[in-house]
Amino acid sequence: MEKVTKALILVVFIGLIAGSFVYIKYERIEPVEKPALWGLSDPPSLSNFTWMSEGGTQVLNVTLKKAPEVYGNAIKELKLLGYALDSGNWSSSECQWSLWVKSGRAYYVAYRGSRLLAIRGKFRDVVKATEKKWLCGRPLDSTPVKAPTPEMILLKHALQIGNTLMKHNVEVSPGNWTGPLPDWYLEKMSFTAKVGEGVEILLLLYSSDDQVRYAEYVMRQRDRSLRFLEGDAEDYRILIVLKGRKADVGEVEGMLQGPPVK
Repeated sequence: MEKVTKALILVVFIGLIAGSFVYIKYERIEPVEKPALWGLSDPPSLSNFTWMSEGGTQVLNVTLKKAPEVYGNAIKELKLLGYALDSGNWSSSECQWSLWVKSGRAYYVAYRGSRLLAIRGKFRDVVKATEKKWLCGRPLDSTPVKAPTPEMILLKHALQIGNTLMKHNVEVSPGNWTGPLPDWYLEKMSFTAKVGEGVEILLLLYSSDDQVRYAEYVMRQRDRSLRFLEGDAEDYRILIVLKGRKADVGEVEGMLQGPPVK
């Protein structure tokens, strides 16, 4: 009887250990640190300065030794925050300027030696302000570069994904995403693939790998059944999220492998 009791205790003990490993493997989601720029709309490199309101815009006009460094950090951050380059001049290492645009909002940033100038506000107001305040060059005197916006980039790749599905004779239609959403992204689009009972497809555009990883972490915490794919979208990163029955999602996932984004 004692041997039987010990055997039962051993079985229960092994079961508990096995259960704990199953929990760790299938239930635990490793935390991901929030990226530094997550949720921001303005470059942090310019946030510690005093901005003055002038004619519907805000103007930063300072003199500092690290003006070129601050300028360089600011334009990198603007890119990561989804601003698209409109125009600029980088022909001299002593004097540079650039104009960045996002959803009707603009940043004019320039430096000459130790002087740093930045103007932000609505696009037209910023361009108008540069008629009086500028360094090295003005948008009105330059040829626009017109770099593709995050919206244009995401639309382009959404069409590619849709075409990939339609090549497999899958009907694609507009659809609202009913799953969880992260609280920040550069752009998003969603549609439905008519496979089985239907698969919801969400596209999120980010500017870095750490943003993609954090977005996936946030969404996976709320719905562990979601499937994730990712890839390059020119200078950005795209996160593809699939929601639906496991078999249907698996079928769509197989179609999109290849990969659907380049």
